[in-house]
Amino acid sequence: MSAQDMKALFKGAKLVDFTGKQAGFVHLKKFDREFVDMLRDCKDGTKAVVVIDHGFGGRYDSPMVVRDHVNLSGNNPLVGPNNPIGERFPIVQGIYFDDCLREANRGVVAGLKDNAKPSDEEQQALREIGVDICAYNMVPSMLVAAHAGWKVLGIVLPENGSLSTSQIDELKALTGKN
Repeated sequence: MSAQDMKALFKGAKLVDFTGKQAGFVHLKKFDREFVDMLRDCKDGTKAVVVIDHGFGGRYDSPMVVRDHVNLSGNNPLVGPNNPIGERFPIVQGIYFDDCLREANRGVVAGLKDNAKPSDEEQQALREIGVDICAYNMVPSMLVAAHAGWKVLGIVLPENGSLSTSQIDELKALTGKN
């Protein structure tokens, strides 16, 4: 996808921040019905979302753009009756845009159950299967976005991490939001 096409796709994207740090984003404490409804009830034609989440146990000390995920939470937000917004079993491959934020690492996020903290040995095992960082809200958010047919720019911030000024400017340029 060309830079111009990507900019057109993300113009007016929904902006969700689970860290509560980024101005101009909807701040949510955790993945819940509010996030699901925001994506499923969108009537303005938007089909792209930028999601920022806390991360931990990672190999990076700077923001990471998600290129894939592993759901280790034991849960799936799509269980139960199907919502007609999308296919019953959505394909999640290809929903991530990881060629944004030039100054960020790219990697795989593991979605864990709330409050689960992997031990040092478990973190090593996660790294061995290709996980770069763990998070609680990113993976269920991505599954709901895939179900609704959305494209996603997922950004995981390491503990006490934040976006740089240039990354914030790049996001503003991409989404057309100040």
